[in-house]
Amino acid sequence: MIQIKRLCQLLLLSLCSSWVIAEDISIHLKWYHKFQFAGYYAAQQQGYFTDEGYDVSLIEGGPHTNHLHQLINGSSEYAVLGSEAIISLALGSPVIIVASIFQHAPEIVMTLESSKAESISALKDKPLMLANNYISGQIAAMLLKNGITSKDYQKSSYDGDVNRLVNGSVFAMYGYISNEPYQLQQLGHNVDIFRPQDYGINFYGDNLATTQNELDNHPKRVAAMRRAVIRGWNYALEHPEAMIAYILSMPTKNPNPYNLSHQQYEAKITAELIDTYNVPLGSSSPDRWAAMFDTFNETSGGQAIFNPKSIYNEFHQDRTWLTYILIPAILALIIISSMYAWNRALQNKLNTAISSLEKAAFEDVLTGLKNRSSMMLYIEQCRIKKRNNLYIVLIDIAGLQKINKDQGLQRADLLIQQVANLLSDCALRYSHTYSLYGGKFAIIASAERFSELERKINILLDKITQVNDCIALRSGAVKLDFSLDNSTLTTRAELTLQHSKEINSSTLSSFNLLILEKASRHEALIIEVTKAIKKQEFVPYYQPKINYLSGEIQGLEALIRWDHPDKGILLPGTFLPVVEHNPVVMMELEKAILEAILSEANELISYYKINSGFRLSINLSSIHFNQPSLVSDLLTSCHRFSVDPQYLEFELTESSMLEDLNLAIEISHDLQKAGFHVALDDFGTGYSSLSYIQNLPVNVIKLDYSFVKKIPQDIRSGFVVEHIISLAHKLGLIIVAEGVEEADQLDYLGNLNVDMIQGFYFYKPMPLEQACKLNLVVNNYK
Repeated sequence: MIQIKRLCQLLLLSLCSSWVIAEDISIHLKWYHKFQFAGYYAAQQQGYFTDEGYDVSLIEGGPHTNHLHQLINGSSEYAVLGSEAIISLALGSPVIIVASIFQHAPEIVMTLESSKAESISALKDKPLMLANNYISGQIAAMLLKNGITSKDYQKSSYDGDVNRLVNGSVFAMYGYISNEPYQLQQLGHNVDIFRPQDYGINFYGDNLATTQNELDNHPKRVAAMRRAVIRGWNYALEHPEAMIAYILSMPTKNPNPYNLSHQQYEAKITAELIDTYNVPLGSSSPDRWAAMFDTFNETSGGQAIFNPKSIYNEFHQDRTWLTYILIPAILALIIISSMYAWNRALQNKLNTAISSLEKAAFEDVLTGLKNRSSMMLYIEQCRIKKRNNLYIVLIDIAGLQKINKDQGLQRADLLIQQVANLLSDCALRYSHTYSLYGGKFAIIASAERFSELERKINILLDKITQVNDCIALRSGAVKLDFSLDNSTLTTRAELTLQHSKEINSSTLSSFNLLILEKASRHEALIIEVTKAIKKQEFVPYYQPKINYLSGEIQGLEALIRWDHPDKGILLPGTFLPVVEHNPVVMMELEKAILEAILSEANELISYYKINSGFRLSINLSSIHFNQPSLVSDLLTSCHRFSVDPQYLEFELTESSMLEDLNLAIEISHDLQKAGFHVALDDFGTGYSSLSYIQNLPVNVIKLDYSFVKKIPQDIRSGFVVEHIISLAHKLGLIIVAEGVEEADQLDYLGNLNVDMIQGFYFYKPMPLEQACKLNLVVNNYK
């Protein structure tokens, strides 16, 4: 009877869930990575595909890939189809529309506002740049509905070049409302837009599509993909800034990657196109598709017949309920009825079947440990049983992303498996161990006091790191308080783990209200910083760099300050460490301070350029440095403020450059080719070898303050400094010592032939007005 009870529990679970062994499938996107596909990235990033039991690859599109062809020939199981979906259906292609994500098509026709096209009839007898009807049928329908046939205008093929509209080569052009209007706006041109839906032609935009073969053979998978994608889009629409940051960090084949402001613009337009205020996300009406077919036939002169079965119906076409309900029920009746008569061998087979079902539902494929679903189920069981003195411990492999990036996915997976095996081998008594995701594990254990748990977990962590000394583990624990919901409990555990990472603790950290208060303060600070950016409260201060031999001020380093309305001038240490953990806000802050610096740059350059080799230094964070459009964005900003790149030097921290050495070399080369100088900041604080210097294309090395403050008293630091200066000079690099505060430090560095000095010994950072009143040469300092 125990076996019968277990079987019934598992069959009941199968009615409510879709647990499957992870399968590899792909979705082919229709263009380069951008916010247009944010919901798919969110479903992947947030684990929604994984929750459904699938390992999904998102294939980047582009002008030289045919995503529809890839779908139909079976290279991809799913694809994102726009207006091309209707012609593929009209031609009888075996395409199934799984979900219509964009309720309105993004395609438009636009003219320059200066053209004064007061109505669509102004397009008659004009040169128009239009896409072919294969991808813009609704545009042709809009023109036809307004009495403009193909004979009433001179059509040129669409190539996406907005300059043809600007220079008058064409009077109007086809485009996406989320793209070309933004490009023209950046060029200083407003546009008048003609949208098909304003003329009663409302086609769907992007759709998640699959094939009839996929639906016939894998109906459950189609339903799961639809759920995951809709969840992903809900997340993306609720967290647009987070998704933008993720998209901008993705590698792309796009030769001209999209920048932050473009993606913010696109995110706003995308939300309008999806239109969740009026239509449920993913809704796809057969009646509306039939109307689209009628419009298509009128425009093309065709006689295509709409087949309602080509539009996925989650209630009728998803027949997996037969599998979930009828088949398990019939099998259950057979098994239950037969168990009394069947022999022992059948019971063994039943045990095997139950174990297999449990494994598929509750086991992590990579590690063999129980998964997150199993953990949440156990927590619920403990809640029902009112278990006391339970703790949840999260353990994370530190730096796994870097290992994945530097050594490859297989190496990272191997480390995860090794840690999982050690956790199993050294498991605490009366505990449960789970593998969550991305090298993160959980242990639920019983302990009368936290100190008891802390001792056991620390011993466990020591054992693991002793066996595998190439990894570091971070851990955090929270007591399971069942007056709180599961979301709050897991959030507190995550916050504690994050606290452990921030302090680089190798021992177990315990949740306390200070951690919660800290998280609340950080959240409030991010909100305040965001508002301060808009109010332009962040201002540049400048600290001079002195040529040791001549005494000339040969450079200024621009440093950020917060001119707080209530607290006065705030140093970056009061806000920057928090902001750096929020990539979107950090990018906004860097953009704002860069523009503030460039707006003042020419005044500083005019004052100091008499000193040979003068340059204004600007810091770049690793977030900014890793943007694909970095160099082009910097050149655009310099052009806007009429600043000559030869007077600018960008300081990049050693740690950010060594995150991806090959990329750092490429970007540094590009910066130098554009006319900028490149400085390696905080040298000596990372984990690099001095030999790295010869491979990095930099002009300047800044010796970190941590070395300078120890000299001349610390002999070892003095030896290191001497070696760095000697090596840099042999490589033809300039050495700047920062943080010089004492006369003996200055003399010591001077004897080692340092090139430039920066520090409080000469000047503290100061605003523009003071910087432009300094003497150009410092005297009597040796």
